[in-house]
Amino acid sequence: MLNSPRIPLALKFCCRTLAGHSHWQNIAKVKGAEDAKKSKLLTAWVPKLRTAAKVDSNLERNQELQKLVEQAKKEGVPLTAIRNAITAWDNQDFKEHQFGVQGKDGFIALIDCATSSVKKTENDIQTLLRRHNFKYSSVGFMFSNIKDIECQLPEKITEDEIEELALQCGTEDYRVDPEANKIIFSIDADDEKELIGEVKNLELDIMSNISRYVANESTTIVNSETKKRIKMFMKSLEGMSEVEDIHHNVENMDEIIADS
Repeated sequence: MLNSPRIPLALKFCCRTLAGHSHWQNIAKVKGAEDAKKSKLLTAWVPKLRTAAKVDSNLERNQELQKLVEQAKKEGVPLTAIRNAITAWDNQDFKEHQFGVQGKDGFIALIDCATSSVKKTENDIQTLLRRHNFKYSSVGFMFSNIKDIECQLPEKITEDEIEELALQCGTEDYRVDPEANKIIFSIDADDEKELIGEVKNLELDIMSNISRYVANESTTIVNSETKKRIKMFMKSLEGMSEVEDIHHNVENMDEIIADS
């Protein structure tokens, strides 16, 4: 009878260790992928929910927020994350803050954040700035603040009546969402109070009031290294749940982001 070859004990132990290592490595890969998916979901939805809840966190009164909550649930956003997002403004320490940044070849940006720790957010962005050789800078004066004020239109209103409505509100810059029966007025921030006063006089319900900043002068980035740095910087900012919006002066930003 042939004797089966004996495997040294050390080799057996090594094989078992490697097998176990492979098993846990596979679990870690799966968990890592799930965590990345969850993180991407949260960074996509939390700022949207927070912005909509700023006007009114009551779902019954705020129909826009109600729709977003339903969509977020369908996408698989955890209920705890949804609840935390829409109640964030109830926290007295939670506040908005804007950071100005400057990069190479004339790139400037304003970063709108909502956070309970401005210092921590400032440090997190500072880390990204150093990584890409950008810096904090006071560039706010290089942008114009525009207010987009969204209002519910009366039922069965005609195009002529909408135009007259806009003139009464003191602006010719507006767009209409016929499906939602809403009108969005765009006006310089300095004229915001006057427009809101007219809107209230006309008994229109304000659904949202959002600020955006438009660069007074735009630039086109042509340097390939600068394009790469801007793309990586913007992608990193998008991964921060504190970041609400990013305003910049780059004319070809869509091309830069899409470029592989």
